[in-house]
Amino acid sequence: MRFRFVSVFALAATVFCVSPLWAQSAPGTADGVARLKDEYGAAEFRRDFRQLDLKADEATKIQGLLERDKHGLDLARAEIRELQARLARLLLDEKPDMAEIQKIVRQSLEAEYTIRMVQIQRSMALREILGDKRWTSLSRMARATAFLAKRGDLKELAERAGDSEKLGLLWEILKSLQ
Repeated sequence: MRFRFVSVFALAATVFCVSPLWAQSAPGTADGVARLKDEYGAAEFRRDFRQLDLKADEATKIQGLLERDKHGLDLARAEIRELQARLARLLLDEKPDMAEIQKIVRQSLEAEYTIRMVQIQRSMALREILGDKRWTSLSRMARATAFLAKRGDLKELAERAGDSEKLGLLWEILKSLQ
């Protein structure tokens, strides 16, 4: 019986791994991110940047959006760092107080929840300002920023982009989406 289960499991795993449907994963999945890393470079980033084509009134709205919650986000991030330090200190005790550890972890999760919700609200507000197609370009750029920076492609982009004011605003937006 055990051999039959293992054989069925191995067959199912093989079918799922080889199936072309699995190879075409959505962009938000781990495979989609891996494909994005391989297929998305400075040229695609420049194309998305040009397609984004921020207008002055949109830039003003976006800057206001980013500034509106900045203080609250900074406080929540500072709270998380403080809670992490308290947790590290508690874990060094000879007999750590599990009730206090649970309390600190819960507080940290609440602060993290606050940050994530602000990020989601910002993203949805950006979608409303930019429309679906331009917001998709912005989302693709946000997902690609970290690995493009590691490869050195962002330096090339900054040197070739030309419009430093729009590029500066773009970096602020991309950081806020991280």
